[in-house]
Amino acid sequence: MYVEFNRESLRREVSPENGGLLLRKRWLARARFKTKLLVGISAIILFTFGLTGVLSYQAHIHLFEEEVSGQYVKANEQAMTQLELRIQELYRISNYIVFNPTVEQIIGKFSQFKEVGPAERFLDEEVLKTELRQVKFDAPQLLSLYLYDMDGVNYYHALMKETVDPLDLRTFGEIRRVVEDSSGEIIWMRKSLPSRIEPSGFRNVFLASRWMRNNSLGMYGMLVMVIDEEFITKTFREIGSGEEGSVYLYDQKEKLLYTDDEKLTPGEAERLFSLKNYGIETRGGESFFYTSNYSPNNNFTLVSRTSLSEIFQKGQSILNLNLMSGLLSIFLSGLLIVLLSSRLLRPLGELVLAMRKVREGNFDTRIETRSQDELGFLADSFNAMASNVNSLIKEVYLSQISEREAELKALQAQLNPHFLYNTLNGLYWKLYLQNDLDTANLVSSLSGLLKYSLERIKKRTTLEEELEQIQNYLIIQNAFVENGFEAEILADDDVLHCDVQRLLLQPLVENAFVHAFRNRSSSKKLVIRAYRLDQYLKIEIADNGKGMDNAQIEEIFSASPGGERESLGIRSVIRRIKLVHGEPYRVEITSAPNDGTTMHLYLPYPQEDSKEEKGA
Repeated sequence: MYVEFNRESLRREVSPENGGLLLRKRWLARARFKTKLLVGISAIILFTFGLTGVLSYQAHIHLFEEEVSGQYVKANEQAMTQLELRIQELYRISNYIVFNPTVEQIIGKFSQFKEVGPAERFLDEEVLKTELRQVKFDAPQLLSLYLYDMDGVNYYHALMKETVDPLDLRTFGEIRRVVEDSSGEIIWMRKSLPSRIEPSGFRNVFLASRWMRNNSLGMYGMLVMVIDEEFITKTFREIGSGEEGSVYLYDQKEKLLYTDDEKLTPGEAERLFSLKNYGIETRGGESFFYTSNYSPNNNFTLVSRTSLSEIFQKGQSILNLNLMSGLLSIFLSGLLIVLLSSRLLRPLGELVLAMRKVREGNFDTRIETRSQDELGFLADSFNAMASNVNSLIKEVYLSQISEREAELKALQAQLNPHFLYNTLNGLYWKLYLQNDLDTANLVSSLSGLLKYSLERIKKRTTLEEELEQIQNYLIIQNAFVENGFEAEILADDDVLHCDVQRLLLQPLVENAFVHAFRNRSSSKKLVIRAYRLDQYLKIEIADNGKGMDNAQIEEIFSASPGGERESLGIRSVIRRIKLVHGEPYRVEITSAPNDGTTMHLYLPYPQEDSKEEKGA
């Protein structure tokens, strides 16, 4: 024997998901009621405490969003306000230097007259030192101060504090390239300059540079201020203090000026700058709270964010506490169930034992009823069931015998039509050999019609096959109808493939010969048309018979089982279309007395995808 199987179906049947489901079903089927009860109560308790933990966790997070986030946002705003004040102080100092007429005069003189004598140059430099000495006391945050002419020649260098080395030509070149396209505003840079006092040999500083313009907006030099990094970052460093927080400062050109995040990438820096206001975001599986503040005075943007892991850990602790409480409750509940089950579930155990005896064939088994509750009702019902088992077995046995006899009769009845078909087939060949072709063709049509009616009801039938059997039926009728008749079958090629119910049209065609053409001796005409109408397969069966009035048509469509027997064939067709296809598929009848009758059948026309599937 060859057995065909589908590998894909087999893989689905033995997949881990289906396997787990199968194991759970087997466990539920074999587990004891006491175990199921314990598991059920445990699941309810665990779900209750788990739900409580989740709700507490959500409440804790909501409290953070309302309370802690508000404090964090306010701290960031205060830091930005302090930063504005400090930057404004630096602008005040730079404006004092840039618009100082003495500074402008001396720098312009040095720039215009390169060959200044040493004595004169010394006197001018002393004047600059005197003029800018107050800056040293008013701005202790300045580590160094440089004044350059338009050619990049340094005419003034003051080390306010001995913390960093003087700027070299390479660093000045970088500064000049950045300031080149500006119009007089301060351009910010963050650099690590050589330092003799730092253990690492370098010190992080901010460089604030700008073109020096006079009152008539003419440029006469460049100002470079070296600022202690602590002066700028002190205002907001505490916001991102700790391992879980970071701050990001962007200048007026939207470039990152400072951050304490050592793992920051350029793409991440641009994304952080695009954040607005405050909120919660998830990056790399970790949640962060961020806040962003923009200063319209100096066009700086301060973004800070902190990890919510600590907050979530506290919420997780609450959730874990509820789960532990649930597990403890499950243990105590299980202990109580074990202690009480021996008494409460004793009648149930007796019922199970009695049912096992009945399954083994001992139908005299009875259970003692000890209570009037549900278990007592089960015991009384079991006793009543056991007392009636013998009579039920006899009834089932007799019923099985009757069913076998009916099955044998059905098989015998099925053989008779096949015997008749074989007999007609043999008669056809005998007539054919005797050259009686008309009778042979009549027998062949009858044989084909009989074979068609004996096919399985589920076998697919097309309109083309159905019309072929109508042609056989018309051949048979032509042999018996007096004076003959005229019949015409018109079907479009695109509808011949459509599926139809077997023997759907034959009752309607037969109705024309039995009733429509009754008492009509000549001019009998029958036309069958089949074509597509929108989404319908439209079939029309028209005759020129005696016709019907409206009362007769209404009687055919009536739902009552009464009525004339002559409309049973039409009613069966209407009923079959309604049962198989439903709305909007239907049968319509147009007729008038002495004016013929037309049956309109609206059947499904297959869609394109349906035809492709059948073709495949």
